[in-house]
Amino acid sequence: MPNATSNFMYDMRPPAGIMNVFSRLNYKPHYAIAEFVDNSTQSYFLHRDALRESCPNFRLSIIVTHDPRERTLTIEDNAFGMERERFLDAITLDAKNSEQENSRNEFGMGLKTAASWFGNVWSVSSTAYGSPNRYTAVVDIPHFQESGESDIQIRVEPAPLCEHGTSIRITQMTKTMGPRSIGKTRAMLASMYRRDLAGGEVHININDQDISFEDYPILRFRDKEWKRELNFNFEFLDKIYHITGFVGIMNPAGFPRSGFALFRRNRVIIGGEDQNYKPHEIFGASNSQVALKLFGELNVDDFPVNQAKDGFVWHDGLEDELLAQLKTQIQDYINIARMSIKERVREEQYSSEHSERVEDEVSRAVENLNLTNFNSDENCYANDHDETLNSSQPLFDDCDEIIRQFVSEMHEDNQRPSDFRSPERSYTVRLNDVTTRDIRVSWEIGSTTRWIHVATNNDGSLGVTINVNHPFFKPYSNEDEFQVVLEKFVIAFVVAEETAKLNSSTDGLILASAIRNHMNRYLGKLSEG
Repeated sequence: MPNATSNFMYDMRPPAGIMNVFSRLNYKPHYAIAEFVDNSTQSYFLHRDALRESCPNFRLSIIVTHDPRERTLTIEDNAFGMERERFLDAITLDAKNSEQENSRNEFGMGLKTAASWFGNVWSVSSTAYGSPNRYTAVVDIPHFQESGESDIQIRVEPAPLCEHGTSIRITQMTKTMGPRSIGKTRAMLASMYRRDLAGGEVHININDQDISFEDYPILRFRDKEWKRELNFNFEFLDKIYHITGFVGIMNPAGFPRSGFALFRRNRVIIGGEDQNYKPHEIFGASNSQVALKLFGELNVDDFPVNQAKDGFVWHDGLEDELLAQLKTQIQDYINIARMSIKERVREEQYSSEHSERVEDEVSRAVENLNLTNFNSDENCYANDHDETLNSSQPLFDDCDEIIRQFVSEMHEDNQRPSDFRSPERSYTVRLNDVTTRDIRVSWEIGSTTRWIHVATNNDGSLGVTINVNHPFFKPYSNEDEFQVVLEKFVIAFVVAEETAKLNSSTDGLILASAIRNHMNRYLGKLSEG
């Protein structure tokens, strides 16, 4: 083990001046800082058990400090740290070790590229858990570029045994970070490392402010929470890709938060506020209802990532296949997300809960109607002076055709299928002392061509559908009390029709006054319920 005075020179191979090209990489500040966080978190996860031996409540702490006046950026952690061999790997351009395979820092270039992108001069200092040594190196890119040297001095100092972790300090920064950039970095890192933060094992602080991620609110609709776990496979170019995660619908919604966050090794590669994955094949136009509300997380660990870890290498058709498979898995969520708030509210007005309440109130009124003493009621034809039945003088030349047309027009089928039908409500209504009729009522949101549809079911019951989208009802159809009133009115109308048929003449003639008088009686009884 080297002692405190064993400073030494190290050949970085190739010349360190080549690091100057890293300043031209297409980084963004949050992705560059994420390279350091990847190293810190990977070090922690690899050595978590050892770190917890001495401190059972240990958690990883990553502190990021930017000083715009001094043009410095410092990243410090209390992870496992690096002993000599790993420390040299960290500053060597072409170095890679077995610990980096299948890890967040798989390319072994993050520290060098990110630090060189941020500034001209940077240093790294690290002490491994249980080591008596602290290793420090300073990389001065302009100096190495001018001299063509590749040798760098490694300073070795004594360190307390209780100390462990790594510190990176960047000076002469060439990339500025103002308040807005700092705020963006906080938000993006909170999103990228949301799973680490949620577990409570990792703590990240940027300029004296802890970062955290709040889960998005989930829509409750049709008596369920619209969030579903995903787990499916697909084959592409003889390789099996495994996708897990979830899809959900936000409520309240928001364009910045919608879309998919794509994870690799529990770290977001694509995602974050205003940066989530929103392919047109699933989300449509950027201002669509789907683009406003649909969101989720996808684990795509099998997908190759680019060097900056801000995107995937999938332009050979892999992305297209992912989208095709994903769309089939979440089509029902896409359909619900397409619904506007107004459409959802309208449907909720006719949900199972509302349907049960209406049925309860109307049933009490029907019970009152069924208590009617039909023998004591006035004959529905007796007091009508406008119309009389006279079989010797028919009122119409073709009574059957008139009745057929009346029934056809009143009960004609809707030409456009309804996009919603409520639960069915059942009532048993007495027509007279010996005859009852089962009536099954439901609401629909259909076209505006008719207000009611009545059909006789195979069991002899009447199926009644009320179109609440009819122009006459539409202004009031979302009001709870109107729903009850409308249902009572429809029952009175249908029962009046049925009773009039029972009392029709031998040739089947039904006078309008009969239906009107029956409705008067039934509405009176239903209003007492």
